[in-house]
Amino acid sequence: MKIADVRARAFAMPLNNPSYPPGPYRFYDREYFVIEYRTDPDALRAVVPEPLEISDPLVKFEFIRLRIRPALAISPSAAR
Repeated sequence: MKIADVRARAFAMPLNNPSYPPGPYRFYDREYFVIEYRTDPDALRAVVPEPLEISDPLVKFEFIRLRIRPALAISPSAAR
């Protein structure tokens, strides 16, 4: 596989059999709580794998509350 193929098709993993279809996606009734903080650059470099590099020593942690609407669930008969 060429890098151009990866760039053209890379929206989910694995590339040859993605676990979900390409977007657009619509999300309803979601609550987000994002924590962003500055950390020690040396500590961050110790856990970021190569070849990735850090530009700013910022860490973001996100919590998402997802509400499932039963009306949106697909019944076995509708999936046929």
